[in-house]
Amino acid sequence: MAFLITCAGSKRQPTIHNPSNLQSLSFNDELNTTRKELLCLTNIQLDWNKTLPAWQLYSGNSSKIYPRITETNWTKDCIDIRILSALFGWVKHTDLLPYYNLRMSDLIPQTGQRIYGFWHNKNLLNLLVNQNDIDLLSGDYRRAIHGNTNPVATIPNVQFNDYGVQKGNWLNTQLENTICN
Repeated sequence: MAFLITCAGSKRQPTIHNPSNLQSLSFNDELNTTRKELLCLTNIQLDWNKTLPAWQLYSGNSSKIYPRITETNWTKDCIDIRILSALFGWVKHTDLLPYYNLRMSDLIPQTGQRIYGFWHNKNLLNLLVNQNDIDLLSGDYRRAIHGNTNPVATIPNVQFNDYGVQKGNWLNTQLENTICN
């Protein structure tokens, strides 16, 4: 079981030398070609010499989910948190990512297509989702997976009244209750 969450529009700028590369990202066998294509279409320049683990990158000033989760929970070895990135598709929370600025609702200049439409048309993201995964995604991120805003996996039996703070608190509680061997 994996927890599925969205990336955050509020990102931290990596400042230290911490090299990584596109090939080292999780799910590379499934997504590498599509990631490269989207990078070409968006013409986003990345500094792979300065990266942060995804959970730290997405913990910017106005991030909602990420700051609610304690560092101890982010760094547990036995958890599976998958983040849906507008630029990279699925990544693990521990993947090293450079700073970038792209949202699922943004338009690709060359095609006029929204980012979520690009991902949906590739029909890849859904292949990495299991029914027993926990869906904490938002609308445009679900659109990227299957074209509409319906849940893509199991949704918690909780009513969330906001778009992140309560999801972050709920996820932190679930991770607190996860005991690693």
